[in-house]
Amino acid sequence: MIDIMTLPAVNATLNGISTVLLTSGYVLIRRGRIAQHRLCMIAAFLTSTLFLVSYLVYHLQIGSQSYTGQGPLRIVYFAVLISHVILAALIPPLALLTLSRGLRRDDA
Repeated sequence: MIDIMTLPAVNATLNGISTVLLTSGYVLIRRGRIAQHRLCMIAAFLTSTLFLVSYLVYHLQIGSQSYTGQGPLRIVYFAVLISHVILAALIPPLALLTLSRGLRRDDA
C-alpha cells in the first residue's frame, strides 16, 4: 500500500511524464510521424488519468487546506485557484472528446 503522503510526489511525476509525452507528440505530428504521435497521445491520456485518480485519492484522504495568507497575495492566490479549478473541470470532457476524435481519425 502506498503512503498517502507520497502521492504529491507521484502526482508531480505523473504530470511531468504527461508533459514530456504531450511535447513529444506535438513534435512527432509536426514531423508527420502519425503512428508515434498516436502512441504518445494515448500514453499521455493514460498518464493524466492516473494523475487524476491519484490526485482525487489524495484530496479525499487529506481534505482541503485553508489559505491563511493576507493582503494582495491572497487576491492573487484566489484568482489563480479559481482559474485553475475552472480549467481543471473543463479538461476531462475535452480530453475525452479529443481522444475519441483522434481514435476515429476525425482530424479533417
